[in-house]
Amino acid sequence: MKKTYEIAGQVMGFFDSFKGSRPAINNDKILIVRGKSRKVIPLAEMESKLSEVGEIIGGEELDSSSEKISEILEDGDKHIQNTEGTTNSVDTNGFIRMKEELESMGLVVEYKVFELPSFDVVIAIWEDKNELPPLYVEVTVSERED
Repeated sequence: MKKTYEIAGQVMGFFDSFKGSRPAINNDKILIVRGKSRKVIPLAEMESKLSEVGEIIGGEELDSSSEKISEILEDGDKHIQNTEGTTNSVDTNGFIRMKEELESMGLVVEYKVFELPSFDVVIAIWEDKNELPPLYVEVTVSERED
């Protein structure tokens, strides 16, 4: 079985964003790694690159309209709150709000959610709408609660 850091490493390596990347959160239930790359992906290819890396990690892509995506994001928030000690309620729209805020600053954001045998993986990438570097990468690997 793959470990969270192996999955995150495959994603960061695919986007050439390993150098300087660091975990934002790392505990026994969830790993969030953020990095940036000098690589630029043509805007028209962002979605296909996410699908490609999903295949590399062996994930099954979830449909963007799937109700299961909300559940996965909510579970991830719970994992974060349990270790960060926050007492706020789970924000099921936080990821969507972040996407909207980045897009309002002139960035193009794409993300996909994948299921693996024991983990859920959310991969988000964003870059300037003029295809200027850097390319930002964030991968969240969360242990699935069955």
